[in-house]
Amino acid sequence: MALIVAGINYRTAPIEVRERVAVAPHEVGDALAELRHRSGAREMVLLSTCNRTEVYLVEGEGNGEG
Repeated sequence: MALIVAGINYRTAPIEVRERVAVAPHEVGDALAELRHRSGAREMVLLSTCNRTEVYLVEGEGNGEG
């Protein structure tokens, strides 16, 4: 099992890029579902503020087992 972290913030990306990857509160459910489908992650957390967007994934089959 591996924990994977990916993200951008005000130090690593200009505002134009941060705006493109920002996730509004009403979009979180769909974004997590799409990310789970594409990655096969077992668990995940999405954090998106005006200054950063981060995704934390637990590697796995995506079925909640093991």
